[in-house]
Amino acid sequence: MKKIILFLSVSLFTFSLMAQTNFRNLAYKEALAAAKTEKKLVFIDFYTSWCGPCKMMMNNVFPMKNVGDYLNAKFVCIKIDAEKGEGPELAKRYQVKAYPTFIAITPDEKILMTKVGGTMDGNAFIGSIDRLIDPNKTPERMRQRYESGERTAALISAYAGMKMEEVYKNRQPDMAKKDEAFKIVQDYFNGLQDKERLAEENLFIYTTYTGNTTDAIAQYMIANRDRFVPAIKSDISDRIRELYRMDVLNYLSAQVPFDQEQYDIMKKGITDLGLNKDGRYTTAFRFIESYSKGDLDAFMTLCEKEYDKLNEDFQSFLMYNFANLFVNADEAVKKRAAKFIRHSFLNMDATMIVFVAQQLMQLEGKGH
Repeated sequence: MKKIILFLSVSLFTFSLMAQTNFRNLAYKEALAAAKTEKKLVFIDFYTSWCGPCKMMMNNVFPMKNVGDYLNAKFVCIKIDAEKGEGPELAKRYQVKAYPTFIAITPDEKILMTKVGGTMDGNAFIGSIDRLIDPNKTPERMRQRYESGERTAALISAYAGMKMEEVYKNRQPDMAKKDEAFKIVQDYFNGLQDKERLAEENLFIYTTYTGNTTDAIAQYMIANRDRFVPAIKSDISDRIRELYRMDVLNYLSAQVPFDQEQYDIMKKGITDLGLNKDGRYTTAFRFIESYSKGDLDAFMTLCEKEYDKLNEDFQSFLMYNFANLFVNADEAVKKRAAKFIRHSFLNMDATMIVFVAQQLMQLEGKGH
């Protein structure tokens, strides 16, 4: 019987694939010997061939530069199929019950960390590993260090990262923890000299603690994008592109109220930075501007004519919130929107159909 798969939290994100985790083609005992020789630990990724989240980690997270740099420096990394070869015996020994499961051990097989499940956030992934293997980064020790006045990049990154992990520990997100994490980083950022803000050690501030292009840290990053040290310029550029993309997605799906002034600033920023040279945002802009005028009949006409011109991410975001766009519409428009969804099912994968079916039920008065 297949064991429970812990699904990854889904986040639409653009990844930088400049480096990758070096998973070596070694048997378990060979990995222990290599780690002893190289004075490293052993990192084991327990997976199965049928585990979707395992494949997503391998394709999207382990290739990240920051993840590869971190794991390769500290570990001899190996992958073990829990259902083949030496895998079943090792999975039993380390009590692996769900996939993916990640184990960190010393060369003499002392367990330092067991981490179950994955994430699409590379910084969160390596941060959680670091806190589990480093006794100086336990919650209590980090709190003591922070309250005593230590303000190093390593501590702030780990301490705020711990707070961010606590946000989603329970079924209901604890947004107070998120606010606390962002305040820790904002206070740290405010105390930095200009040169320090541009340093490689503080990249985490921009990649993890910028929510949109209007917040103060993001504005600093955008204005000073050409001044960052060369080692992180590409990461900064990627983050700026991602923030603008998310701003457009949020307007497109009406996740944020339309503000003409802020929208114009965002649109100008995209143009000035050359982010729309290939026209990727042109159709999305038409959708946003049409919906903002309040004529839902005209908006539906645009959907029927140009939905296929939106890229896949934009289509998904629009559909996931489609019913909420028509909360105040008359019944005729709602029926038209429902018909549009039914027609669109033909081009959706199974996962998207499940989510979009809920939108259809709302439009037809069968859901909440």
